[in-house]
Amino acid sequence: MWNCRGFVCLVAALTISTFSVAPACAQDYPTRPIKVIIPNPPGGPGDIIARVFADKASQSLGKPFIFEYKPGASTTIGNALAAKADPDGYTILALPSSGVGAAALKKQLRYNIESDFSPIAGIGSVPLVLIVHARSDIKSMDEFSAAVRAGKLTFASAGVGTIGFFSSFLLANEIGGTASHVPYRGNPQALQAVVGGYADFSVLSVSDVLPYANSKEVLLLATTADQRLAELPNVPTMSEVGLPNVNAKLWYAFLAPTKTPANVITRLYDAFAEAGKAITDEKQLRNFGFTVEMRNPDETKKLIKDEVDRWKKVIEVNHIPLEE
Repeated sequence: MWNCRGFVCLVAALTISTFSVAPACAQDYPTRPIKVIIPNPPGGPGDIIARVFADKASQSLGKPFIFEYKPGASTTIGNALAAKADPDGYTILALPSSGVGAAALKKQLRYNIESDFSPIAGIGSVPLVLIVHARSDIKSMDEFSAAVRAGKLTFASAGVGTIGFFSSFLLANEIGGTASHVPYRGNPQALQAVVGGYADFSVLSVSDVLPYANSKEVLLLATTADQRLAELPNVPTMSEVGLPNVNAKLWYAFLAPTKTPANVITRLYDAFAEAGKAITDEKQLRNFGFTVEMRNPDETKKLIKDEVDRWKKVIEVNHIPLEE
C-alpha cells in the first residue's frame, strides 16, 4: 500500500542514485578519443606545440587525441566549428593568439571568442623580436624611436590582424609616432622584406628571427620577453628600453565549447598541466622559442579578455578599418 513513508523512501532512493551516478560519469571521462581542431594548416609551430602537449596529456587521460585541420580566414573557420561543437569534452580547440586578433578586427563572426568558449588551459608562449634592416641608418633603439616619431618608417607583417601587425602599431603608439604598414603573405616573406631593405622593420616571433641572429642582414633591437633570452643574450627586452607595455607574445591555449561540464574542464586542465611539467625541456619546443607557462581556466579567460581589449584599443587609436 502506497503511503507517505513509501514515498519518502522512493525519493531517498532516487536521490542516492542520482548522486552516485554523477561522480561515476566524471570518473569515466574520457571513454573515447578527443578531437582537437587546429585552425591553421598542419606543420606550423601551433600544430607541433599542440601535438606535443596532447601526446603527453593522453598518457594521463588514457585516450588519444585526434587532430582535425580547419585553416582559413585568420583561424575563424576552425574557431567557429569548435564553438558550435557538442559541449561534451570530445571536441576542443587549440587556439593561437592570432585568433584573438581576428576576433577584435572582424565586424561579425559566427561566434564570440569570449562567451562561446570555456577555457581549459593556457600552455605557453613565444616572444617577439623587433628587427631592422642592418644596412639602414638605425643602429640603436634610440635611433629607431626617433625615426618612428618622425613618421619615416615602414613595417612588414604577415598581414592585417596578425600579432606582428598589431604589435608594430602598438610599438609606434608607445613611442609616440607612426609607421606605415606593408602586408606580406606570411612571416617568412615579411622577414625577407626587411632583409632585402624593402621594409624598414618588422616584429616577428623569435623562432623566425633566430636563424638571422648572427647575420649581417638584420639588426635585432629588442624582444617582448619578460627577461633576456638565453639564445639572444645581447638583445634587451622592451622593458629595458623603456617600453614595458610592448609585451605581446604568440601564446597558445586549449578551449572547449561553452557549457562543457566543469568536471571535464578540470580533468583536461589537470592532464595538460601534467604535460607542461613533463615537457619543460622539450628540445622540439625550444627550437620555436616556446616557453611553458601554464594558466588555469580563469587565468586563460582573463588572458583572452585582456588581449581582445588591447587590440580593440589599437584598432581605435590607429583608425584601422574593421573587416567584414
